[in-house]
Amino acid sequence: MKRYRVRVTKVQPHSHNVATIYFVLERGGVLHYEAGQYITVYFNGTSTPEGKAYSLSSAPSEKAMSITVKKVGEYSGLLHSVKLGDIFVVSEAYGFFNPHTKAPLVCIAAGVGIAPIWSIIKHEYEQTEHRVTTLLYSNKRHQDIPFWHEIEQLCHDKTNLTVRHHVTQDSTASAVRHRRINAKDCVRGTAEDARYLICGSVDFVRSIWQGLTTYGVAPEVISTETFFEQ
Repeated sequence: MKRYRVRVTKVQPHSHNVATIYFVLERGGVLHYEAGQYITVYFNGTSTPEGKAYSLSSAPSEKAMSITVKKVGEYSGLLHSVKLGDIFVVSEAYGFFNPHTKAPLVCIAAGVGIAPIWSIIKHEYEQTEHRVTTLLYSNKRHQDIPFWHEIEQLCHDKTNLTVRHHVTQDSTASAVRHRRINAKDCVRGTAEDARYLICGSVDFVRSIWQGLTTYGVAPEVISTETFFEQ
């Protein structure tokens, strides 16, 4: 797989352990990629020389690429330590999470699982302002939600985008639901031809997938992507 040197253009902290790293190719520009794809990141001298995969949270039309990373292990720690102008190495983009459909989308994310889903949502609304999309997004605390302001602005601009925030460890915000997402939340009021995208931890993805199929959602209309600690 071809590798590219990239240069950090911005680091945006979201909380004490989550940040988005923005970067471009070393000589400028971005890779060719599809919304929802991921890249492999490589660092020398690590215990995992084959690299680690991270979903792109940027849309293909944006001037910089980005990954949204939770600091939990060796690679994510290295990514959290990068500074403006630093160089690191990535692969070409790959993956098939995006269903490429005109059907209504129901997007279900937990924490940094928002990354490929946010990429897809932004791209879809660049293509048509009439895109019908529902985003259900779970986090521990509302003040730590990645892309809170960007999501709210897009929701304000696009009348066919519905956003439902869920928090599990904070009961102070009135604009969120104070409990975990369940499958009933995901199917309530959705179109019969909806496509479902789920991204988060293994337990989160498994629980939502099992719940959806229990409610009669066909497995072939569910796309999943799982994040592992890295």
